Amino acid sequence: MRIMHISRASLMVCQFLIPLIEAQKKRGDYVCVCGSDDSDMQKLQDMGIDVFPHRLKRNLNPFNLAREILRIKRVLIEQKIDVVVCHSPIGAGVGRMAARLAKTPNIIYFAHGLPCAAGQNILIWLVWFCIEKVLGKITDAVLVMNNYDEQLCKRHRLVNDTNKILRIPGMGVDLKKFKHETANDERRRIRKELGIPGDKKIVLCIAYLIPEKGVFVFLTAAGKICAQRDDICFLLAGSGPSADKLEKNVKIAQMEDNFKLLGWRDDIGRLMQVADVFVLPTYYFEGLPVAILEAMACGKPVIATKHRGCEDIVIDGQTGFLVPVKQVTALVEKILLLLDDEQLRTQMGQAGRQRAEKDFELNYCTDMIVETLEKVFSKRSP
Repeated sequence: MRIMHISRASLMVCQFLIPLIEAQKKRGDYVCVCGSDDSDMQKLQDMGIDVFPHRLKRNLNPFNLAREILRIKRVLIEQKIDVVVCHSPIGAGVGRMAARLAKTPNIIYFAHGLPCAAGQNILIWLVWFCIEKVLGKITDAVLVMNNYDEQLCKRHRLVNDTNKILRIPGMGVDLKKFKHETANDERRRIRKELGIPGDKKIVLCIAYLIPEKGVFVFLTAAGKICAQRDDICFLLAGSGPSADKLEKNVKIAQMEDNFKLLGWRDDIGRLMQVADVFVLPTYYFEGLPVAILEAMACGKPVIATKHRGCEDIVIDGQTGFLVPVKQVTALVEKILLLLDDEQLRTQMGQAGRQRAEKDFELNYCTDMIVETLEKVFSKRSP
């Protein structure tokens, strides 16, 4: 079988799809990628993965989209691809249309969060819903990660055959990499690197820096807490278009000592080790947030939003808390509750680790994804 994964950003492939690609290769399939032409594409090539570049942008410019549909169509025909697996809203839209024109036998939409999400502006929701409704007519199957997406697809028949709406348990988490036990010496070393005194408790958020990830909600909550007490340090790791505005707001609020913007990090597991609480106040179109899985694997209690994806991972009151979207007061309340109750933090952290081991272990999730995909296209290959 010749399989191509299509994503708008090669970064997404690097971050989430390598275990899946490796598992498919081990089963004897030829697997390649169509992604953005950048440093992340080079990383994939260095891993021995064939990458065919596109020039898709983060917008819906019709001229750009039409050009890239034709570009990808040519690649699919030239490479004689049997199966297209499309990721991300723009990549999935363009990829499916290109595959249809190329008469690719199997067209799969791997939804890491449908772009029509609860809580969106109704007009934006309707635009994305209509796009998905149209594209569903040329989609053989869709893989979803959460209950909201599954129910939306089934209720509105976002693919022709509702039996081809398939639920998977997310991308999984590497339990060997994200450990729940770390020596005290290592924790002290990490604190020293970050410039955080040993007596301060740490609240960590890891997110792409856009408003929809709740990063400004996180900053506002931190400001309210820091106005009351000085024994807490807030860490925000990630990069994105809102980085400069966040830095400016931190300076205006004079919170530089208690709110640290860490930028892009490749040592998330180490950061998790020193955190007392993990927070993700997102209202983005989530699939199943990997950062939450990583925090649970590290034995950290999680505070997230009552929002799709988060609700499928966090068991409210057992592995952490779920708070309403954009509700700063509720977020502040739960952060302080956990920081002031070590026994509760430990109890929830242990429950989270057990849930990660049971339901979200990387190899288990990867095997399930591969088997689910093979059920979809095994009988359709020419």
